[in-house]
Parts: sequence; C-alpha cells; structure tokens
Amino acid sequence: MVKRSEYIRFSYTFVYTVMFVVKVLKRFKFDPNIYSCFKQLVSDGGYTVTGAFERFMNDCVESGFLVFPERGVEGFEAEARVLVDWLRKGKRFYRGEGGVEVNISGRLVCLLPKVHDSGLRGDMEEILKGSVSEHV
Repeated sequence: MVKRSEYIRFSYTFVYTVMFVVKVLKRFKFDPNIYSCFKQLVSDGGYTVTGAFERFMNDCVESGFLVFPERGVEGFEAEARVLVDWLRKGKRFYRGEGGVEVNISGRLVCLLPKVHDSGLRGDMEEILKGSVSEHV
C-alpha cells in the first residue's frame, strides 16, 4: 500500500514535469515502481491516473497554488493608469463605447482584480479611497 505522502510527492513531481519539461520532451518517463504504486493507489480511490491528476490540478487552482495568467493584462493595466490619472485630475466620468457615460471609480473597482502590478493596485486603492471620502 502506498502512503499518502508518496502520492503527494509523486503528484508534485508530476506537476513539475508537466509544467516545465513537457514543452521540451513532450513525453513522460516515470520510475515504473512509483507509477504502478500510484496507479494502484488512485484505482483504490476510484480514479484513473489522469482523473487523479485532474483532481489534483483542480485543487491546486482552487487553493491558489497554481495561477494561470490572464491574457491582455497589459491592456487592463494601461487603462487603469489612465483612469487613475483622470480621477486625480478631478474627472469623474468619461464617454465609453457607444457614447455611454462610464463612472471612472466604478470602472477602476472592476479593474482591481485584473491588475497584477502591485504599485498600480496601491495607486488604484489610494485614489478610490480618496474619491469616496471626498464625496460622502
């Protein structure tokens, strides 16, 4: 019987292999003894090898250990920098697509989770806090 610690060690090794080696080798080569033990362990739990790996990956993503970067983050950050500048200069609204008026503070709040630059996020938080306290 394989211990849970061996399963976790194998899983982390598997993730490392998938993340960094696959692009070069495009194949996997595991120690046959470890693989057979892992296969037995997951089948005892009612999974296939790929099913167990998929569950492990889902748990990593849900717990935040594995993060997939969003595409187009640079565009969000550029927009946020412009909006922070406008808000500092006293502008509260701008004309968006289709001539619709957009609230700058509201748009910045929507952009907060998409901005990865910590300095820019700090600026956004600071200007948003200031804009609320001025008008309340």
